[in-house]
Amino acid sequence: MAASICLPNSRRKCKRTLDVLYFSHMIVGIIFVSIFLEFVNSQSSSCVNCEQGICNKSKCFCDPGWDGELCNKCKGKVSSRDGKFRLQGVLYDGSGNYSQESTCSWLLKAEKENSRVHFKLNEFITECIWDHLYIHDGDSAFSPLVAAYSGVLKSNPGLKFKMSSQYVFIHFYSDAAFTLPGFNISYDIDDCDLECSENGQCTNGSCNCVAGWTGIHCDIPITYCPNNCSDKGHCIQDSCICNPGYTGNSCNLSSGGLNIQVQKPFQPEGLTGRASLSLVFDQSDLLFILGGYRMRDYNESNNMFIFNLTSNKWIQGNQSTHELWPRYGHSTVYYKNSLYLYGGTYKGDIVNDFWTYNLGTHIWTPLMPGIWNVTGHTAHIYQDTMLVFFGYSHTYGYINEVMQYNFTSRNWSHVPTRVQGTYAHTSVYDEKSNRFFVYAGYQTSSSNTAILTDKLYSYDPENHEWFKLQSSGMPRYLHSAAILNGFMLTFGGSFGSNTVNNTLLKCFVSDFMLYDIECDQWQKVNTTSLHLEYLDRFGHSMIAVNNTAYIFGGFNSVLLKDLIKITLDSCDMFQNETLCTSNVIKCKWSNNTCIRDTSCTSVKDSNSTCTTYTSCQACHIAQCHWCGNQCTSTSKCSQGPSNCTEKDTCSIYSSCNSCAINTACSWQNNVCVPGNGTTGCPQKPCSEHSHCQNCTSNSCMWCSNTAKCVETNAYVVAFHYAQCMDWTTKNMECQAMVCSQQKTCAECQSKPQCGWCNDETETGTGKCMDGGATGPVIPASCPAAERWSFLKCPLCQCNGHSKCVNGTNICKECLGNTTGDECEECSNGFYGDAKNGGQCSACSCNGQADTCNPSSGECFCRTRGVTGKNCEKCDDSNKYSGNPKDGGTCYYPLNTDFQYTFNLSKREDINFTQINFLNIPLSSDRDVDFTLNCSTGALINITYKSKTFPEEKEYTSMKPCEYFRTKFEHKNHVFGGKENTTFLVYVFNFKTPFMLQISFSQFPKIDLVHFFVTFFSCFLSLLLIAAALWKIKHKYDSYRRRQQLIVEMQQMASRPFSTISVEIDHKSHNQLISGEKKDHLDSVLRRRKKMMSKPSAIAIEPLADHKAAILTLFIQLPTGDAEFAPCGQSGLAVGSAFVAIGSHRKQSLEHAKGDKPKIRKNLMYNHPDTCA
Repeated sequence: MAASICLPNSRRKCKRTLDVLYFSHMIVGIIFVSIFLEFVNSQSSSCVNCEQGICNKSKCFCDPGWDGELCNKCKGKVSSRDGKFRLQGVLYDGSGNYSQESTCSWLLKAEKENSRVHFKLNEFITECIWDHLYIHDGDSAFSPLVAAYSGVLKSNPGLKFKMSSQYVFIHFYSDAAFTLPGFNISYDIDDCDLECSENGQCTNGSCNCVAGWTGIHCDIPITYCPNNCSDKGHCIQDSCICNPGYTGNSCNLSSGGLNIQVQKPFQPEGLTGRASLSLVFDQSDLLFILGGYRMRDYNESNNMFIFNLTSNKWIQGNQSTHELWPRYGHSTVYYKNSLYLYGGTYKGDIVNDFWTYNLGTHIWTPLMPGIWNVTGHTAHIYQDTMLVFFGYSHTYGYINEVMQYNFTSRNWSHVPTRVQGTYAHTSVYDEKSNRFFVYAGYQTSSSNTAILTDKLYSYDPENHEWFKLQSSGMPRYLHSAAILNGFMLTFGGSFGSNTVNNTLLKCFVSDFMLYDIECDQWQKVNTTSLHLEYLDRFGHSMIAVNNTAYIFGGFNSVLLKDLIKITLDSCDMFQNETLCTSNVIKCKWSNNTCIRDTSCTSVKDSNSTCTTYTSCQACHIAQCHWCGNQCTSTSKCSQGPSNCTEKDTCSIYSSCNSCAINTACSWQNNVCVPGNGTTGCPQKPCSEHSHCQNCTSNSCMWCSNTAKCVETNAYVVAFHYAQCMDWTTKNMECQAMVCSQQKTCAECQSKPQCGWCNDETETGTGKCMDGGATGPVIPASCPAAERWSFLKCPLCQCNGHSKCVNGTNICKECLGNTTGDECEECSNGFYGDAKNGGQCSACSCNGQADTCNPSSGECFCRTRGVTGKNCEKCDDSNKYSGNPKDGGTCYYPLNTDFQYTFNLSKREDINFTQINFLNIPLSSDRDVDFTLNCSTGALINITYKSKTFPEEKEYTSMKPCEYFRTKFEHKNHVFGGKENTTFLVYVFNFKTPFMLQISFSQFPKIDLVHFFVTFFSCFLSLLLIAAALWKIKHKYDSYRRRQQLIVEMQQMASRPFSTISVEIDHKSHNQLISGEKKDHLDSVLRRRKKMMSKPSAIAIEPLADHKAAILTLFIQLPTGDAEFAPCGQSGLAVGSAFVAIGSHRKQSLEHAKGDKPKIRKNLMYNHPDTCA
C-alpha cells in the first residue's frame, strides 16, 4: 500500500488533490448505485409483475389468452402454458377493471363424462344486462347455456350441475360502455355420479352430508321442523306453520306481517327453470304455468304444467299443437272454462297470434289474430272483454294503446290512451274500486333511447280514462304485482343498468313494496332481517288466489323453477300491541284489539302537486286541469279547464309506425306532430333487416349470434336474458363478427364461437368456421380431426407465402412480394391482403408516388396538389392545375403582388415531399421580384417558358431553400401580351411538417418629386373644399336662426292680451286724515281692506288638462320708511307660479278635548288651492 505525505509547503496543493479524489470516488459510487437500482427496478417491473406470462429481456411474453404490457388482461381463449386441463382452479378477467369490448373464453375438461362441476363466485361485479359471463354445458358457445352471470353478485351461492359431456365452455363478453372490477370464480370438477342436493360434498363417489341432512343424495332432513318451530308455530306435514308475526324455516324471524314460504313439492322432470311465463288460476284450485324462456330445455312438450293448490302436486298438461312453443313474454287469461293466450316472442320473433285452450277437451284452437305483434304486455278479463295493456312491437315500438277483444262479437278493437306505453310492467285489477293499476316498466324517451319508469296509473274501463297516482320512487321492470288485503304488493324485478348515477346496484332484486290503494301511498317493506337474497330475480310471475300470492320462476343468472307462497297477515291475528303496530299492513291497537288503520297519514295539497306538471297531457292524467299555459286544481282555475290539443296527444308516439296508428298525427322531421295522418315511413323497422350491413347502416343494433336486428332503444327488451353474446352498431365491425371472414388463425381463435381448420400445406393457410373443442359445427367442413385447432394455432403461420424453419414458427423467406414475421403484409410498392394466401399487386401511381396503401392500393402522392387513387389528376377544388400523367405534374397559380403561405403540417400531408408553383407577370415594363422562404431544408428549381420558347428553360437548379430572393428584369424577358412568359417554381426534397412563404411582385419604383407634388396638390385641394363647405354651412345656420326667430315672434304676437287698472295707496295717507273725517274714512278703509284681503291674479294660463295653470300677480315691493320706491328702482314686480286648479274646501280645525271655540269663523279661499 502506498502512502502519500503532505509537506508543509505543499499542504494547499495536497488538500486540493485529496478533494478531487474524494469527489471522483463519490461520483463513481453514485453511478454504480443508480445502475444497480435501474437493473433491479427493470427486473421487478418487467418480470415480477408479469401476471400471466414469462419475462424475457425486460418484456412480458403472455400465455395463450392474455394480453397487455404485463399480461394482466384476458383476451381470446385462455389456456394453460403447458396445454393441460386442470380439475380445480380460478377463472378471472385480470387485475383491475376489465377492458371495453373484451372477449375471453375458458374450456374446462373432466376426466370422464357426466362429472359434476362446482362454481363458487368469490367476486362478481359487471354491468347489469350488458356484460355477461356465459357458462355452457359442452365444448363450445353453441352448447346448451346453463347460466349467464351479470351485475353485482355478493351473496350468490354459486352453481353446481352435472356435465352432459367432458367439457364446460365459459365465455365473457363486455361491450364498449362501462368497465367494472370483473370477476373471480373458483371451480372444482369431481367424478361423483350422485347429486348431493346442495347439502353435501361428493367424495370418492358418495355424498358426505352437512349437519341436518341425510340420505344418499343428502335430500332428507334429519328434523322436519327445526327447533320445534322455535315455539312460535306448529309442525304440519314436515314444515313449520308459523304464528302471526313470525316466519322462517323454524319461525325464528319476525315477519312484520309478510309471510314467505317456499313450496318444495315434487316436480316433474320436464319442469325446468323459466322466465317471462304465464301464471293463470282457473277459479277452482289449479294453477297453470304456460311457456316461458328456457336456456337448454328445447323439448316442446315441456310448456304446460299444472299445480293443484289443494293436493300440492304438479302434473304435466296435455299439449296438442307444436305451433305455440317455445314462447315467452305472452299473456294468458281464464274465461269460461278456457284459457286464452295472446302474442309474445315465438322462436325469436314477436307475434300476434291468439289461441284458446279448452279445459274440458284439452285442445288448443287458433282464433283471430290481434291487431299488433306484441310482447311484454299484460292482459285481464273485464266483463266479456279481454283488455291487453301496452307491450313492445318490433314494428311499432312501445305500444301506447289498449287492445280489446270482445268474446261475444269475437272482434278486436283498440282504445287510444293519453299515457306512454310500457314494456314488462305489471297490471292488476281491484274489484273494490273497479280500476286497473298499471305500474313501472320500460318506456321510450326518444326515438333511440328508453328509460325505466316508476309511474303508477289507474285505468277506468268504463269511461276509458287514465289517472296518474303516486310514483313509487323505485323504477323497475320485469317485476310482479298482486292485490292482497286492499294493498297492491310488488316484488322483485330489475333496476336496469347497475351503473346509474355511478352507483352500483343489484341487477336482480328481492324487495317487496306495498301500495295503499285508498291512501295513494307507497311503503317499502323492510326485509333485511329475513335475508331474502335467495329470492333475487326478475322475469317471474305472480298471481293472487284468495288473498294468497303465488310466485313462480324468474331469472337471476340462472333460470328458476321454485314456487313461493306469500300472505299478508290480517290485523285481528295479532294478540299484543307490539306485533300489532310493528307490521307493514297498517294496524293500530285500540281497546286491547288490533284493528285496521283506515286513516291516511298525509294529505297532499292538490294545487301544489298539480303545478309540477308542465304539459297539458300529464296535467289531465294527474286529475288536474290545464288553465291557459299552466296546470292547477279545479278550485284555482278561474278560466275553466281546457282540453289538450292534438300536439299533446301526438307527442307520446316515438316512431314513425306508431305515429301512423293515430290518424290525427303525422310523422315529420323524426317527430310525431298533429296532421292528416302518415302516408308512409321513410325507413323500414329494424326488425326487417336481415344482414349486419344494412342493419347498422340504418342506425340499428345487430346481434351476431341471434342474427337479429333491433332498435337501439330495445336491447333490454329483446335480450334481457343474455340472449345476445355480441352486438354492434358499426358497419365496419360486421365482418369481424363472422367466423368465415377471419383470415388468420389468431383472428379466428379470438372469437369464442370459432375454430381453425388448417390445410395440408402447413404454411398457415386454412379456414375459420363455427365450432368447438371437438370439431366444427358441421363436421364435414373439416373432416381431418388433426387439422382442427380450437385453443392453440398450428406452429407455422406464414400465410402460405413461406415454409417455416424446421420445428419452429420462423418463416424462411417471404415470397410473393410479402413481408412481416408471418408474411402477413405486402412489401413497399405493393398492395393487397397477404393473409391466408392472398396476393400482392404492384402500386399504379403514374410515377407520382413511391408507395401506396398496402390494403386498398391508394397511392400516397409525393406532390401537393396531385390527387386520385392512382395520382392521376390535379386537385382543382384547391385551384391546382396541370396534368400529372405521362411525367407531368400539378401547379398552384400565384397572383403577382401577393404573398402566399403554405403550411404542410397536417396528418394528411405526411407523404408530401414536393410542391410546385407558376406565375405569369402582367406588366411589361416592370421587373419581377421573387422571394421564397422555407422553414426547413429543401431544394428549389426555377424554370421559365413563353409562347416563343414553349420548352422550359432553366433559371436556377438545386438551390437550397432557406431564404431565396432574385429579380427577373423586364429587359431580359417579355412580360405580358401574347408572349405569356411563365415562371415555374419547384420546391422538393423536404419533409413534413414544412412551411414556406412565396411571392412574385412587380411594384414600380417610387418617384419622390412626383409623390410630394401630388401629395401637396391633393392636400391643398381638400383644404379649399373644406373651407368652402364650412362657409356654406355658416351661412345656412344663420338663415335658419333668422327664420326661427320670425316664427317665435309671430307666435308671441298672437297670444291673448288685456289691460288692467291697479290702485296703489300711499303710506302717508293715514297721517293726512283729520280727526273729523275719521269715521267716514274708517268705513271707506274697511271696504277697501276687505277688497284688498282678496287679491286676484292679473293673468291665469291654464294647461291643456285644466288641472293646473300658470298664475301671474302684481307684487308691491317694500320701500322701507319711504313713501315711494327709491329713484331708479321699481316699486312693482310681476310674479308667476305654477298652481293646481282644485275645488274650494274648508280648512280643518282641531280643538283640544273639552274646549269650545269662542269664535266660529269661516275661512274662504278664492284662489287656487296649491302653489308649487
